[in-house]
Amino acid sequence: MNLVKDGKILFVNHVGFQKMQKYKAKVYIRLRAAVDDSAGNAVRAACGRLSDLKMSKLRLGKLIEMDFETENDDYANKEVEKLCSKFLANGVIEDYEFKVWSLDEV
Repeated sequence: MNLVKDGKILFVNHVGFQKMQKYKAKVYIRLRAAVDDSAGNAVRAACGRLSDLKMSKLRLGKLIEMDFETENDDYANKEVEKLCSKFLANGVIEDYEFKVWSLDEV
C-alpha cells in the first residue's frame, strides 16, 4: 500500500512508512560472442556501402532505459536484475549488464 504525504509517495512495509526514491536504470543487452549476428552483418555491409570506414565487426544490441520509484538501492538493483533475467534478455543467446542510480542523490 502506498500513501502520499506532502506530495511524496510513502511505501508501507513491515517496518512502517518509508519514502520512495526515484531511480533511473540503463540495461544493455547484446548477443553472446558465439552467436552469429546476422542483422549486425547486414548493417555492417550497408555501412560499407555508405561510408569509407573499413569495419571488420559490427554487432547490434539493445539499450533499455527505465525510470521508476522504489524504497532503496538494494531493492532497485534486485528488481532490475529480475526483469533482465526473466524477461528483457534471452538468457540462451544474450548477455546483459545494467546500471541503476538514484535521482534523489544527484
